[in-house]
Amino acid sequence: MSVPASTVEAPGVPRTRPPTRRRGRLPATPMERALHWSLLGVVTLVFAFLVIPILIVVLESFNSADYLSFPLEGWSLHHYRRFFADSAWVEATLLSARIALLAAVIATVVGTVAAWGLARSTSRGKGLVFALLYSPLVIPIIVLAMSYYFTFADYKLIGQWQMVAVAYSVMGIPYVLVSVSSALQQFDPELENAARTLGAGMTRTLLRITLPSLTSAISAGALFAFVIAFDEAVIILFVAGNDSVTLARKLWDSVRYDLTPTLAVAGTILIAVCVGLFCLSELIKTIRERRERR
Repeated sequence: MSVPASTVEAPGVPRTRPPTRRRGRLPATPMERALHWSLLGVVTLVFAFLVIPILIVVLESFNSADYLSFPLEGWSLHHYRRFFADSAWVEATLLSARIALLAAVIATVVGTVAAWGLARSTSRGKGLVFALLYSPLVIPIIVLAMSYYFTFADYKLIGQWQMVAVAYSVMGIPYVLVSVSSALQQFDPELENAARTLGAGMTRTLLRITLPSLTSAISAGALFAFVIAFDEAVIILFVAGNDSVTLARKLWDSVRYDLTPTLAVAGTILIAVCVGLFCLSELIKTIRERRERR
């Protein structure tokens, strides 16, 4: 039996292995190394530019001084106790949560129904409908705020928190629409046809087949809509009046008249809510993917 020449080892010559490409290895040439480290430096600077101000706000909320100062003069929870002892701050936070929850519910229902209808529609005008529903992300926020102000003023709706939630829901619809539309593109419509063939009605098919497959996308869109409504500060300045003071509105007023570390506490709460909801969205997505793998 003949042995391939490539497998014969000469006596006294060490055996060499073919070079393997290691994952994540550094670029070989000097030019590639320079580009690699330049890109890494740019990414680091951008990340620091985004994260360092957030960290400063969080650290400032623990400042022991009664005025905004950095570096900190000491560590204390005094301003957290002051925040939760002040009924104005607490009521503003609860109102923001109530408005954001209602806005998220409206945006989720409208966005999900619209995404499902557009995905199943064969009309030539569905692109125009999608563009109209997506337009709140394109139109400048100040233009939306002014249009809401004039509309609410004509019907004497300024200051009603339910109408503020409706205005915020319009901003949340595009997030739900994009999220659910993306999930529907990966959804097999033959599953719905099979359910209909086996005797399930349209409503039962939607509730038992379609919606469970879109849980992650709907949850992600709803969380985005909630976050947008919870910390938005431009529209509320136009339509809140004196009766609907949200956390963002209270924060804006305090920046103008009362610069204390309590502002940093309010900012930290906003940051914690946003980060917590994004983490919850990723957790729901991970759990959903593990269930699908099983």
